[in-house]
Amino acid sequence: MIKIYLVDDEILFIKGLQSILSQFEDVEVLKTFTDPEELILELETHAERPDIIMVDMKMPKINGIELTKILTQKTPEVKVIGLSSHYSNVLIFEMLKIGASAYLPKNASVPRLEKTIRHVAEEGFYFEELILNSYHESVASAKAQKDLVNQGLTSREVDVLILICEQLTTQEIAEKLFISLKTVERHRTNLFQKTGAKNVVGLVLFALKNQLISNAFL
Repeated sequence: MIKIYLVDDEILFIKGLQSILSQFEDVEVLKTFTDPEELILELETHAERPDIIMVDMKMPKINGIELTKILTQKTPEVKVIGLSSHYSNVLIFEMLKIGASAYLPKNASVPRLEKTIRHVAEEGFYFEELILNSYHESVASAKAQKDLVNQGLTSREVDVLILICEQLTTQEIAEKLFISLKTVERHRTNLFQKTGAKNVVGLVLFALKNQLISNAFL
């Protein structure tokens, strides 16, 4: 069961989204919040944690960017999906930088909504290829390509990192590289340790900034 919290100051939108999510198999909206401060208090005073928190980017008191920063610091195990009425590369890139797991426009189709939620729940990250391409272009000119070997990555770890960025599941990576699931998980653990990334988003940022996946996404 994928457990979700919704945070949006627009009551009609949050009710509509809750209704749609209730139709998805194995997806449950545990709680909804119209005030970000209420969410923070809930997390501070209750042990229960959702798998995903869906956050509106434009809210009074605490906007979505600031709330995402707080959530990734206080509850790094919980995935954050940003929601916005206005598509903006600047906004999306900022979300990537602070550790959001996905972005969805509020007018996204129902299949896209479900695909994003399930991918985030299973793999911890989902940004569409076009977004990753744009982000890569924005950072490539500002940062020279590093020699990953000098950073201590093995060739197999690089292979796994590329496939993670291509959003393959652990099972798919194992099948593609002809290795066991345990071996894939070991490589993931090594990648987190060597790159300093705290989550899959961090691994993707590392790969993008080092131009490792330029051929995969361009």
